Amino acid sequence: MVQSAAMMTLAKRFDLWALLGCLGLALAFRLPGLTVFLTADEARSWFGRSIIFLDSLLQGNWANTAPGGEVPFIENVSLSPAPGVTTNWAGALGIVLEYLRQGAPGSLSEFLRQMPFDPLDPAMLFSLRLPGVLVAFAAVGLTYWWSRPLLGRWGALLAAGLLALDPFSLALSRVLGHDGLVSTFMWLSLLAFIRAVVEGGRMRDKGERKDFILHPSSFILYSGAFAGLACLSKYPALSIGLFIAVSMLLIYLRQYGSLARILRYWLKDMVWWSLAATLVFTSLWPAIWVDPLGPATTILSDALRAAGGAHPKGSFFLGQPVPDPGWLFYPLVALFRTTPVVLLGVLLAVWSGVRERRGEEASPQELNDYAPEPKAPYGRTTYLITLIVLLAFVLFYTLLITYGGKKQDRYLLPIFPALTMLAASGYLYALRFSAKPPLGTPYASVRSLPLGRFTHHVSRFTWLLPLLLLIVQIAFVFPSYPYYFSFYNPLVGGGQAASRLIQVGWGEGLNEAAVYLNTLPNAQVIKVVSWYSTTFEPYFKGHSIYKIDDDKISRSPKPGLAADYVVFYINQTQRLLPSEGALQFFKASVSPVYTVTLNSLDYAWIYPSLGLRHVFAGEVRLVGQAELLGYNLTDEAHQPVTTAYPESVVLLSLFWEWQGQAAADKLRISLVDDNQQTRGYGNPIETVAPVPRAEWQDGMVVRDDFALVIFPDTPPGEYRLAAWIERPATGETVGVFNLNEKLQVVPRETVASGANH
Repeated sequence: MVQSAAMMTLAKRFDLWALLGCLGLALAFRLPGLTVFLTADEARSWFGRSIIFLDSLLQGNWANTAPGGEVPFIENVSLSPAPGVTTNWAGALGIVLEYLRQGAPGSLSEFLRQMPFDPLDPAMLFSLRLPGVLVAFAAVGLTYWWSRPLLGRWGALLAAGLLALDPFSLALSRVLGHDGLVSTFMWLSLLAFIRAVVEGGRMRDKGERKDFILHPSSFILYSGAFAGLACLSKYPALSIGLFIAVSMLLIYLRQYGSLARILRYWLKDMVWWSLAATLVFTSLWPAIWVDPLGPATTILSDALRAAGGAHPKGSFFLGQPVPDPGWLFYPLVALFRTTPVVLLGVLLAVWSGVRERRGEEASPQELNDYAPEPKAPYGRTTYLITLIVLLAFVLFYTLLITYGGKKQDRYLLPIFPALTMLAASGYLYALRFSAKPPLGTPYASVRSLPLGRFTHHVSRFTWLLPLLLLIVQIAFVFPSYPYYFSFYNPLVGGGQAASRLIQVGWGEGLNEAAVYLNTLPNAQVIKVVSWYSTTFEPYFKGHSIYKIDDDKISRSPKPGLAADYVVFYINQTQRLLPSEGALQFFKASVSPVYTVTLNSLDYAWIYPSLGLRHVFAGEVRLVGQAELLGYNLTDEAHQPVTTAYPESVVLLSLFWEWQGQAAADKLRISLVDDNQQTRGYGNPIETVAPVPRAEWQDGMVVRDDFALVIFPDTPPGEYRLAAWIERPATGETVGVFNLNEKLQVVPRETVASGANH
């Protein structure tokens, strides 16, 4: 009795310190560096949506919390059909925390209208991201507490610790977005479900009783409630209901012999599960209160649409841009995004499952000699149920998202908590091969590995293995701080191999490009265009060019040509955006002035650009030939010119994008009036490209220089530039470009007085 009481005291102390240790790891790796960089979807997407959501709550406009909801003081942003409700709640809470941090200046509604939205102020990121960090923090604690009866104390410690240190989960739980939240809620729903079916079967068989909080029926409710939160986060979480319903039925078929009992327990538990999920879903989404069917219909419609469509900017897989990477994409992502510690543990778990299918049930005494907590662990059946459910979920969810045409690595995140627990199961199974398993080790076959004479010596140190594994995990993960997105599994080649095979980059590193540009002379007046401009601009002191008219750097080289510097990003160059030729132009023209390297991988390159003064609005294109981009007008001293006079000559450099124009076909320029009468002609000087014509790729940027001569009889006024392609072989005009660019012609005496520059 005394020994049992001492063991129980030891177990309680272990629980306290293990829980505090796991929670400490979760915060230690998540809180520091929260303001260092932004990701692509945070600023205009989730921050803007959180403002809309919070403003709708403050105004009592429940209907405006539905997909499509918007407010007049934020342009071009509306609530997503994702649905992202939990992200909006997290962002709204973060805004309130920021409001309080700033001393609650004025009313909260007025604070919303005055918040720096585009660009976002990085100083606010700590408050905005903190709620998501705290959700991940709580999930780590629940993982330890709820896993103890399944894995034992050491197994629960390892599972929770690996979850706290998983680099992919780390990265996505530190940003304002819906992937980290949906992953966390799906995981807690799955874990609670495993507890419910494992303990429910045991208690129904033996008539045992438990308090309400730890009762299996309560875990059914917990599972449903977290599923409701997951469905409020992102629509792929709707699949968790199907998975749990089928899994529960299959488990009950094995647990209960009578079909009547099976159906009774299954229907009862699924009803309670569904009620809990529905209650949470409807309680936390105000739009449901006024229109129960509208938001749900929108979610389902968008889910069906997204399932069939590829990413509009394409993807990158196995070394080339592709619209849809195919079914191998997510297995490869899983290999790159996990760590060697987790990967090895998962392999051990799979191997243990194969062995245990042929094993014998151990005696209760054998199972509990080293696990003083009551009724834990339960034995081979519990171990196998846990293992099979986790493996089944990993396969099920991977296949589910593989069906969709739009594929990104973050979509796979919900399987990673399950992988960490599988890894813990695998390692704890290996620990059972020692002669004396440590405190709380789960069941595994008594038949040991062929350690032979080493088994006795190994057994004395087995309790160190979980701690050693966590230390190794830290050693892998910590060097990537604070850019946890830059971690890629070194066992499969790390970041260098990943950049050759899958799409890389979330916006990390663009902040460092901005920091470099801020050190340049007159940085405040420098014009820069960058991929993910909302990620770059908050850290840059100069002028960031987001787009020119409707042309973004993802679709056209125009913004890059108009800037003084252009920042190319890794997943932009992987996908050859805006075109292979445009990238070829910049890279072949000059060397980058600065390269951002994270975790031994180049992420961003800063190239000097042209600062083009005149960019053509809209598409000025002859299909299959060329598209005009812009031009510069200078005098003979290469100074910018805004006006000309009769008989003067100005130098015109015309920049255009090659799209198939033949070498013999030449671009021509003239100056015409409103009646299409020619008032000036551009005499060609030379055609310039950074590489020989035989090496041009589609989209190559080419410069044609002309001496534009203004005819002597040209009266003062505004004249329009006209361009066309001339085919010398036939003497015909292939195409005429519709240009609205105008040049002011003034009297000679006006220019002489110094008004021409």
